[in-house]
Amino acid sequence: MDTMLFGLFGAEEGSSFINTLFYLIFIVFMIFGQKIMIMQTVWRSEAQLLKIKKWDDKANSLMTKKIKDKTNKPATKETKQNIRNFMEFFISTPVDLDPYGIVKKLEHVMNRSDKKFNHFIDKIVPNLEKEDKKDFKFATMGAMGVHQIYKIVNHFIIMLKKTGNIQIMLILQMYLPFLMKMAKSNLIATKAFLDNIPIGDAIGPYIAAKLKTTKGETIDVDVVVSKEKIAGKTVFVMKSEGPGSALGKDGDAIEKLYDREKIEYIITIDAAGKMEGEKTGSVAEGVGVMMGGIGVERSKIEEVGVKNDIPIDGIVIKMSPEEASIPIKKKVFEATDEVIEKINTLVKESKAKKILVFGVGNTCGVGNCKSELKGLETKLKPIWEQQRKKELELKKKKKSLFYKLFGSPDEDDEDIDFYSKSQK
Repeated sequence: MDTMLFGLFGAEEGSSFINTLFYLIFIVFMIFGQKIMIMQTVWRSEAQLLKIKKWDDKANSLMTKKIKDKTNKPATKETKQNIRNFMEFFISTPVDLDPYGIVKKLEHVMNRSDKKFNHFIDKIVPNLEKEDKKDFKFATMGAMGVHQIYKIVNHFIIMLKKTGNIQIMLILQMYLPFLMKMAKSNLIATKAFLDNIPIGDAIGPYIAAKLKTTKGETIDVDVVVSKEKIAGKTVFVMKSEGPGSALGKDGDAIEKLYDREKIEYIITIDAAGKMEGEKTGSVAEGVGVMMGGIGVERSKIEEVGVKNDIPIDGIVIKMSPEEASIPIKKKVFEATDEVIEKINTLVKESKAKKILVFGVGNTCGVGNCKSELKGLETKLKPIWEQQRKKELELKKKKKSLFYKLFGSPDEDDEDIDFYSKSQK
């Protein structure tokens, strides 16, 4: 290029032209560089926002389609509008300036929220079976998650356009990939709940069900417990009541069980978030109550432990936050035997005579005892095959030079219904 320019302008003229060009480019970037970056961020974010909007609409259509499938009648215009209106539902958390009594305040608010959800479900699908209503309730929560993420991303894009603030641009760039993953997993969770497919978070209840020979009794709202023999000891096995989606009043249930049976040792099993680099389905042991959520039920269980000097141990199966919401992965499912082996070891080594094993998590698609789990693995196999193919495609994609240069964490979000073909 230099030779051509020198031939046209001479050596000095060509060199001077190049220097002037570079100075001009430098000045342009100095003046307009920030605006160019903001324009690029807005352009990319708006493209992602369109995807989230499609997912938002898809979540609503999944719910109306399920109404049609279950009632043999298409959802009315009023029902569709009620669903759309309920997507704006929110919870105002109580004041925590004085932490004393905050758990009771939270419980009060969450109980009211639960009643609101149940009322909404009864209103739009009054004739559904009890278990189907539970699934519809949690599907509604998944759809609300997609809708709220759409509103958050849209808010930041509009704010960035209005202000041209580079700090807002950086926030959007940092959080957008995570929000995309959350929106995607919430949509898939919506479909999984509607189809009564176990999600990653159901691994705790699944392991508990494997240990139960009978359903047992309903000891509190959506919580079942049975008396079993493990390693020659009396072990009470507790889980949320399935196979419909449920979490249950675990804290109250454990408090009641202690008052009646004087439990001496508690083992909790739950899904746990993994760090990048850790393997999905890896198992770890710890101490304390293994339970996520807002903290009300966990606080109650800890209170029982503290008051009565009960040791509490936990076993977790690791997965990413997104994997906890989507249909349970094969690697997570296969961790079952390792966890049961660890439970047997803990029971054998404990001096306690009465032990509680509690499978924490959403019991969507999981029965209440071993006999109710028949056919579950067969049901999941087509989904695992779809997941395997999707993972192979993504690995292949990441090896390409184009992806390494221009790819991003949300490049795999096109095939949102990766397990839907196996469910038709």
